Amino acid sequence: MKTLKITCAEKGVLINKAFNFDFPAEYTEYEQLSQQEFYTQVHDQDVIIISDLKVDEQILANNPNLKLLALCSTGYDHVNLDLLKAKNIKVCNIRGYAGDAVAEHAFILMMNLIKNFGAQLNAVQNGSWSEGPLSFYLASPIRELKGKTLVILGKGEIGAALAVKAQAFGMNVIFSERKNAADCREGYVSFDQAIEQADILSLHCALNNETREMIDQSILKRMKKDSILINVGRGGLVNNQDILHALENHQLAGFGADVLDQEPPAKDHILLKTNHPNVMLTAHIAWATDEAQERLFSILEDNVNKNMLGQAQNLV
Repeated sequence: MKTLKITCAEKGVLINKAFNFDFPAEYTEYEQLSQQEFYTQVHDQDVIIISDLKVDEQILANNPNLKLLALCSTGYDHVNLDLLKAKNIKVCNIRGYAGDAVAEHAFILMMNLIKNFGAQLNAVQNGSWSEGPLSFYLASPIRELKGKTLVILGKGEIGAALAVKAQAFGMNVIFSERKNAADCREGYVSFDQAIEQADILSLHCALNNETREMIDQSILKRMKKDSILINVGRGGLVNNQDILHALENHQLAGFGADVLDQEPPAKDHILLKTNHPNVMLTAHIAWATDEAQERLFSILEDNVNKNMLGQAQNLV
């Protein structure tokens, strides 16, 4: 087998570990290329490994022998699959590495929000408890997860893992059918019925033309007034302005997210600027446990090896 040229253009998103390829390879890596640097520095490769960079006509012109685009992520909404398919270029993604990690993160968000944990911690830190006359200081109402209805939108690995954890806490778990679906599959509840039952709605679906901003004012108005929304899927699944409006008008009791529609977000992003006490945002790190990062790297390495040796794996 001839020596294949491989470039990892965003090694900084991976753990500090060396690739082991099962074939002769001329390997180059960059900590993090900008899109412009991607254009000027990556040429004549057989395999390109990326996370968030875009592969467009110019990249393909610079790499006429490209055979495989190996993604460091599960999501591929940023990839022009039609363009790559037209050039007979394979695309592989990462699967089955972070189901429990992301489900745990969603669970942490819902638990913190239902306890109004931010307000409880702040009451200790700002001296309110110390200055109070009682042995306790309840800064904001707190509720229990047991007996609450959790609606999960997306029954993949993460949604299924979250269901197991929620059921262990005594929650009633419902899987919602897709919004605007013509039929309701067995084991699902129609979207319209599900959102009206939800004490907590957790989003775990892909972002596409059908799901973009699927949670908007029309949906939020139909949810329970004390419901909580969790988004560890994609930032574009929700309408930010409508989320903020619902929080400010007590149509929504809390919002927790690990993803935003712009990443990294501008400092004046509408959800970063809000001072609502029951908004909890993290920086797209639900997937990034030590264990999950090890699994991700192993799957990525195996994807490249198997696909370049003729065995299809995790192709999208």
